[in-house]
Amino acid sequence: MSAFKNPQQVDSWVYEQEKKGIKVFTKKGKWGKLRDSKAVMWVNSTPQEMLRLITDFDNYHTWMVHCGKARTVARLSENEFIVHMVFNAPWPVKDRDCVVRVKITTDENTGIVTVMQTSEPKYIRENENYVRIEQLVSTWRFVPVNGGTEVTNEYSSNPGGNIPDWMTNTQSVEGPMSTFENLQVKSKVKQ
Repeated sequence: MSAFKNPQQVDSWVYEQEKKGIKVFTKKGKWGKLRDSKAVMWVNSTPQEMLRLITDFDNYHTWMVHCGKARTVARLSENEFIVHMVFNAPWPVKDRDCVVRVKITTDENTGIVTVMQTSEPKYIRENENYVRIEQLVSTWRFVPVNGGTEVTNEYSSNPGGNIPDWMTNTQSVEGPMSTFENLQVKSKVKQ
């Protein structure tokens, strides 16, 4: 029996895996069968260096698992963007796309940088080649710790369409782990 089905743990993160200093947790999903995920790691980079990586939208395909492409649709202000992303799905599942509003805040007292990504599915017209992800919330936090940065990402989405349960929940652990492994490598290459 899976730990996340335990009623006492519905709102609690359940430890799933640790590799290369990356820890992945899951919990019952906000929007259905896909479990929410949380990944945490420490890197030898500053929060601002990590922010540059996360806001280099054109290069998401180099580190975000399954992201085939991403582009900035609109720059609303210095710290707010609309971004369109396309995710490659394994056959026979149809590729997904999503449109997100990205808001960046920095706490001047603590140096903590937070990047909120929330779905804006109607911002651009849907493309018939993709299933639009209409529900998505992702929070990145970059906390200065021990001369580096603790990186945390919490992610919730409803991928829409018909996806087998085994595939969605495998991705709740493997996706964040692979994405963080790629970010670990990228963070070592100073921008």
